[in-house]
Amino acid sequence: MKNYWSDYWAQGYLTSFGQDIKSNYTGKLKSCWLGFAEKLNCNDKVLDIGTGNGALIRLIQENSSVQFNVIGVDKAVVNEKVAGIESSNILSNVSAEVLPFETAEFDAIVTQFAIEYSELTRSIPELFRVLKQGGLYQIVCHEVDSDIVKPNVLILESAIRVQSELLVPLKQLISGLKSQNEELINSNISIINDYIELEKKIHPLAIRGTRYTDFYHFILKNRKIDLDKAYHLFSLELEGLIYRLKDLKQAALNAQQLKQLLASRGDVYKEVLVDSNKEYIGTLYRGYKR
Repeated sequence: MKNYWSDYWAQGYLTSFGQDIKSNYTGKLKSCWLGFAEKLNCNDKVLDIGTGNGALIRLIQENSSVQFNVIGVDKAVVNEKVAGIESSNILSNVSAEVLPFETAEFDAIVTQFAIEYSELTRSIPELFRVLKQGGLYQIVCHEVDSDIVKPNVLILESAIRVQSELLVPLKQLISGLKSQNEELINSNISIINDYIELEKKIHPLAIRGTRYTDFYHFILKNRKIDLDKAYHLFSLELEGLIYRLKDLKQAALNAQQLKQLLASRGDVYKEVLVDSNKEYIGTLYRGYKR
């Protein structure tokens, strides 16, 4: 399997989804984590499952009056140390289904838009295994009809169509630009423009999310660069986008199992997260290990 997620985090992103919403780490989402942090004690050992580049760790640590000993784990290769945050470490290549920790090692466990990417029938038991008796957990997960997932599914569908229908005329356009064949250039510009207009009728913003139109206009304006290399890099980027957004879509479907799996282990608090601007963020689950 190609390291699409490792490549993604290496670019410095803070979220696992391609289209961010304004409330990403502010508003309702921020307040639910700060409220969680208030329930913890100084020097509690906290595990962040699916930490990515440590955005959740930074949010909790930078806005809390006390410090925690936080460890973040991620299946991808990510930063080994959370920049500027003391007593926090990030471990790469760690699967949520097989956590490399002792039983009952953590006072609290957090995970945001992450654990639903795993095999939940294995990762949820692992979460409870490493959590101490009476330990607190909080999970924020994707939902199929949220304002994060829905637009990204549209981008995914557009990206799949672009990969199938628009890479060939793009490649031919580059051939025309290199050979200065005006007939080849013009015919493929016409094909691409017509297809872009069709995509805009399906959804006006989805094709923009694929970055195809940006790249198309870029090569028209920068004909003297290494166009073959630029095309290769774009096609890899598109492939990675499709992979990650397929993961996102499947994760949102997986999340539908969470309430049942958590409820089987004790009382669980559930909250639908909707921000003040009416953006549907996802679902929060919180509980204690009984």
